[in-house]
Amino acid sequence: MVMRVQHVEGEYRIVVPPEAMEALHLTDGAPVEIVAAVEPAPAEPRYMTLTEGLAAFRRTVPAHRNTYIELAK
Repeated sequence: MVMRVQHVEGEYRIVVPPEAMEALHLTDGAPVEIVAAVEPAPAEPRYMTLTEGLAAFRRTVPAHRNTYIELAK
């Protein structure tokens, strides 16, 4: 969600849309802490490649071998 900063009467204000206020259970005058992120969040989710997924599965095989055998029946 993108919010805009406005300069009003010598102060900077962030305008929060009503749907965000409701979702975050905020009321007029509620304190809100703003924290600067060290690293920006990715714009889109990153999904594993097939190779990464297979490698992740292979790492679980020793711990879950018997379960996988039962599921394969």
